[in-house]
Amino acid sequence: MVPLKCSVLILVFTLAGAGVIAGPRFQCSLKPISGNAWIPREVSFHFSDDFKTAEIKDLAFGVPVTARIERHSETSFALNWALPKLAVAANAGLPGPRFRAVLNTSNLKMSIQAVRKDKDGVLPRGSGHCQVDQSLSLLAQSEG
Repeated sequence: MVPLKCSVLILVFTLAGAGVIAGPRFQCSLKPISGNAWIPREVSFHFSDDFKTAEIKDLAFGVPVTARIERHSETSFALNWALPKLAVAANAGLPGPRFRAVLNTSNLKMSIQAVRKDKDGVLPRGSGHCQVDQSLSLLAQSEG
């Protein structure tokens, strides 16, 4: 009887975890438009099923981090995240870079802003376009 209860718990945790990464995935190419500080050039966003969090990967570093998500409008989301200190070794002793961005899902455009000001006191900004990753996981295909 105990192995049956364990099997049920394992199944529940597996399905709960699978829902976390079952949302849509976007890949965005960004260009800096102001400031001298670094703005990511390529990022991917993998939304949770409930659109409350996303796994973000800056493709230059390949380190996935979790972003907080807020619905900005009917078709756009505000994302907030930070890169770990180890990802940017040149800024030793400073906190990891933090970013906020708005992703518009209707026109697939993104604007991004670094939270920390650069040497000139300007908040670095960027913008770009995104693509929806059409490859769905087997779990997402079977649910659809």
